[in-house]
Amino acid sequence: MKKCACNTIVVFLAVSFLAAGVFSCRSREQALYEQATAALDEGLSGAAVEYFTAFLIKYPESPLIPEVLFQRGTIYHLYQSRYLEAIEDFRELLRRFPEHPSAFTVRRSIAELLETKVRDCRKAIVEYQKLIDDFETVVDDDLFQFHIGSCFFELLNFEQAKLELYHLINHYPASILVDDAYYKIAGILHTQGALEDAKSAYLLYLSRYPEGELAMDAMFNLAATLEEMERLEEALDLYNRIFPDYENKEAITWRIEKVRKRMEERGR
Repeated sequence: MKKCACNTIVVFLAVSFLAAGVFSCRSREQALYEQATAALDEGLSGAAVEYFTAFLIKYPESPLIPEVLFQRGTIYHLYQSRYLEAIEDFRELLRRFPEHPSAFTVRRSIAELLETKVRDCRKAIVEYQKLIDDFETVVDDDLFQFHIGSCFFELLNFEQAKLELYHLINHYPASILVDDAYYKIAGILHTQGALEDAKSAYLLYLSRYPEGELAMDAMFNLAATLEEMERLEEALDLYNRIFPDYENKEAITWRIEKVRKRMEERGR
């Protein structure tokens, strides 16, 4: 009986020491994590990055790793303009923890960084498409679709840009971005030199959204399209009609003078 009791005590002590060790390790993890977040709260982004980096090295299997990657990536993005390193942290989070609650936010950050900061529209398109395809939420799917169209435009792939924008119009007809899509399509047609189609597209936009945010710009561009089509009288009339409300007086004055000069030369 004494031997049994002695063995029980040894086992109890071993378990106690093991538990104490685990608790001590967890407390050090938590302490280092709290140092990092405290530094961030005090505006010391450099110190916070150092603490988070030390954490990733010392505790690579910690349950706090997803949060550490997210926090460090966010610091790189918002406080230090280290966009590629931010993307690297966000990608690592998605690779290791694809079901993490922050996955949608992280994927969105990657897409926006690639488009607006890194200026890599090809990779941004892939990320925006994943946001549409890989997540059950449909929140902002119309916005992601619009970004895909805009990215193809930036890549000078005008035909694909139009297809993507028409996809937005057809699949998200209630979206507030539909008017922007119509306007952008008109601009693409104008850029391509398809002047008759551009004129029709601007007129379509104005018939649908006469009070739209882009209505004044649409009328200016419609006038410019008419000018390029040699319909100078119509162009001049439209420039004059919008002149009082058009903000860029220098641009519209130059256009009016240019059209008048061409009309004078034509009349000689």
